[in-house]
This record gives sequence, structure tokens and C-alpha cells, in this order.
Amino acid sequence: MNNSFSKMQSKIIKMGYESIIFDLDNTLLNFELCERQAILGALEDCAVSLDLNGVSKTIFLQVFETYNSQYWRQRKTFSPSELIEMSYRSTLAQLDIQTDQISNLGESYWHIFNHFAVMEPDVNEVLTVLARNYRLAVITNGFVSAQLPRIQAAGIEHFFEEVVVSEAIGFAKPSPEIFHYALSRLNLTPIEVLYVGDSLKHDYTDLTLTICLLIVCDLNI
Repeated sequence: MNNSFSKMQSKIIKMGYESIIFDLDNTLLNFELCERQAILGALEDCAVSLDLNGVSKTIFLQVFETYNSQYWRQRKTFSPSELIEMSYRSTLAQLDIQTDQISNLGESYWHIFNHFAVMEPDVNEVLTVLARNYRLAVITNGFVSAQLPRIQAAGIEHFFEEVVVSEAIGFAKPSPEIFHYALSRLNLTPIEVLYVGDSLKHDYTDLTLTICLLIVCDLNI
């Protein structure tokens, strides 16, 4: 267990919390590595060769992630599968790679993304220690069809009493409503809960600070 987690645990014990709620992506799971594994894995599954087209993995990932970031802003209009297909289609077109496997690429991407998880360092060890003394839960933005299977793929679902996914309740972090919902499910008050996340943008606002104490930590530290 790294020093950051040891220090964090000591502080938690002293402050007397009943529960610890975790963010998922880039706190427990490494989102970037999970995504890139799925992007490239789908190409391999569908026999789309970057080498034969003179394109490096780095370039493909850069172009794909640029399009995906743009398209993801339209997630209220398109389904997750449609967004990924759009990202592949635009990336392949820009890089002049020909294939008739666009729909299969999207399906393969989601299968890999949902069933193969890459955890941040020491996560399993830390959760094992914390679960002895605290009720653990997760609040995560995203789709139920992705986030729940990813937690199961990581083998950490048994640690959590509650997993709250934004899609399921209609509110996303940092909206206060999603924190209120999690607290109600746990039947706890804000003062009894510590929230652990990685992003000031997505995990923190003045409102969330009034709901439960938030610390921002990078598990790679």
C-alpha cells in the first residue's frame, strides 16, 4: 500500500466517518487505459490492421479520442453504441483506412470496455483494508450498461453497499442531487460520509462541499 493511502486512512480514522464514497473512473479504475484497450482491441478483433495502412497506434488513438470527445457531447441524442461507431467512422475516414466493419467495431469496443477493467495501483488492497471499518459506496457518471459490468470485471463489486450511476437517477456529478440520493440510500447524513474523487471539475462544487466532505486524490501518487 502506498504512503498516500496510509496517510489518508489515518486521517479517516481520526475524523470518525461511517462511510466512504468513491468516484469510479481515474479513482478506482484507470479510464484512459480501459478506453485505449477497447479502442485498439476492437481493431484487432475486426482484423483492421493499422500497420498495413501505415498508421501508428499513437496517431489512431489521438484522432479517435478527439472525435470521441466531440461526439460524446451529443450523448443525449445518440446511444453509446452510435457514438462509438461515429468515432470509428470519422477516424478511419480521416486516416484513409477502408473497412466494412464499422458496426462490428462498435460492438467489439463495448464488449471489451465493459468486460476488461484496469485498476489504479493498490485499489484492491486499499478497499480490503477500508471495508473492515467503513461502509463503502460508489458514485459515478456514465451508463449503467457500462459502469456496473466494469466494476464486476475488476472484481471489486463485493466491497460496495451501493453503486449509484448517473444514468439511473437522471443526475450527474457534480449535481447535489446525486450526492443526496447516495446519502439517502445509505441512510446517512453528510457529516458521516467522506467522498473520494480525482477531479475538481467533475467531483467538486461549492454545493457538493456542503453535502459531504470531499477530498481529491490521485491514486497514482
